[in-house]
Amino acid sequence: MSRRKKDGRVRSSTLLKRVVKAYVKPYRGRLFIAMAAMLVVAGATGANAYMIQPVLDGIFLQKNADLLLVLPLIVIGITCVQALADYVQTLQLRYAGQAVVSDMQGDLFAHLMHADLTTFHDQTSGRLISRMTSDIMLLRISVSTALTGFIKEFFTLIFLVGVMLYQSWEMSLFTVSILLFALLPVLRLGRRMRKVTDATQARFADFTSQLDDTFHGVRAVKSYGREEFEISRVRRSVADLFALYYKAARIQAASAPVLNLIGGVAVAAVIWFGGMNVIEGTTSTGAFFSFLTAMIMAYRPVKVLASLNNQMQEGMAAAGRFFDVLDRPPVIHDAPGAVPLVLARGEVTFDHVYFTYPGGKAGVFDVSFHLPPGRVVALVGPSGGGKSTIINLLLRFYETNAGRILIDGQEVRGVTVASLRQAFALVSQDIVLFDDTVAANIRYGRLEASEEEVVEAAKKAHADEFIRSLPEGYNTPIGPHGVRLSGGQRQRLSIARAILKNAPILLLDEATSALDNSSERAVQEALGALMATRTTLVIAHRLSTIHHADEILVLSQGSIVERGTHEALLVARGLYYDLYQLQFASS
Repeated sequence: MSRRKKDGRVRSSTLLKRVVKAYVKPYRGRLFIAMAAMLVVAGATGANAYMIQPVLDGIFLQKNADLLLVLPLIVIGITCVQALADYVQTLQLRYAGQAVVSDMQGDLFAHLMHADLTTFHDQTSGRLISRMTSDIMLLRISVSTALTGFIKEFFTLIFLVGVMLYQSWEMSLFTVSILLFALLPVLRLGRRMRKVTDATQARFADFTSQLDDTFHGVRAVKSYGREEFEISRVRRSVADLFALYYKAARIQAASAPVLNLIGGVAVAAVIWFGGMNVIEGTTSTGAFFSFLTAMIMAYRPVKVLASLNNQMQEGMAAAGRFFDVLDRPPVIHDAPGAVPLVLARGEVTFDHVYFTYPGGKAGVFDVSFHLPPGRVVALVGPSGGGKSTIINLLLRFYETNAGRILIDGQEVRGVTVASLRQAFALVSQDIVLFDDTVAANIRYGRLEASEEEVVEAAKKAHADEFIRSLPEGYNTPIGPHGVRLSGGQRQRLSIARAILKNAPILLLDEATSALDNSSERAVQEALGALMATRTTLVIAHRLSTIHHADEILVLSQGSIVERGTHEALLVARGLYYDLYQLQFASS
């Protein structure tokens, strides 16, 4: 279990260890090369500081002409080695840092794709998008810049402190004690930065979700004349984000002045202390200036380390949110010993099934029915009666609380999820299309399908004619959510996708709800031919579409209250009769 602070947040050190173990370790070879190059860079930096002493004492004070030729060449050599090592370490670190973040991004997306529907119900799409984008960018900065920069600057600081100790251990102890004192407020600022970053990213996720909702519902916004209302909402969100960003900027800006103040005091003290030693003759002028140069050069790594601490805290806050999502195990998964579903006939059985949604929302209660292979069963009833819940349970989007669901005598809990869902083709009233071409959206039903099979499926769904009228035919991009198509066209594409999948069991959830009368008749004929050899479960609100179902189940408040054929249910004069009269009273 992760070590947590009193406020519930996982410690930065714990998160960093986890990131390193899970994602950085595979690239340890490149990191080893980078660290070796960093040592060379740090050593060269220290050597440059040390060279001040022989240059000042030998050339400028002792007037040694021989050193005038040798020392510049040594400085050039040190610089060349430093430049080459800096190139190697930068290249290796950038590769490892980008690769680590790419792996994390891929793992997060894969986890979300295998997550339960409750994950997407509990968190808005804006929050999940924020995890994939904004949080990953913060992690990218932490891993590829902050973490690697920390190692480089730390090594540089060590070598420069080594030069300082060599030149004067008394002044070194004095200076190092001042620098350590300067780090205390910087570390405190870093902890404050993580809290602000947590709040900022949570608010940013809400803002992203707000934008997604507004852009997706722009037609409603305009039709109700709510432009100014939405503008005011966004302005409030932007103002909240500005306040948080400004608070973070104040914390970041406070680090440099603190270090500058303490650094100035340290330089002044060293000049006084070292100057006294030079005047008294206990330290040479070259040694003093070599020490002073090393100390001034050491100020940069200290300042950078302070800045990197803030970046690391931002990254660890993002890592905490990343692992919060990644650590949520899916409820729906393959049971131990699960085997692929063996489809023989396509027979479906619900045996005393109970289900309640998370949070206590009503689902279904003691539902039992038998769907013989090759037959059609329709589910009807008032909204909220449990019709869609039955399909969700059949696809194992949710797990039953009690009872059994069987496909050809095999309980769905005992077969692999992938093989179970491969047995179904779903056409829902909630049309899902992607920002791609017409052909790609149809081929989503079976990725390996040929172009001819895609066209044939479109013809069966009575979509070929309108597709060919589009600017680029089957290669026409349809825009986000298929916005460039009409509602009926979008629904026919989803039907073509289901036809292409050619699954043995069809699930039709108001499959023709967005079609006009002419298109509906054509698609009903196509679906009728398709349903003739398949097991079909139909959800219908328009009762005219299910007259010929083999059995109609009438659901109300999660239970089956009537069952029978269309004619038998009319004779019974129950709920089905009332629904039928309500729809066809004018006729």
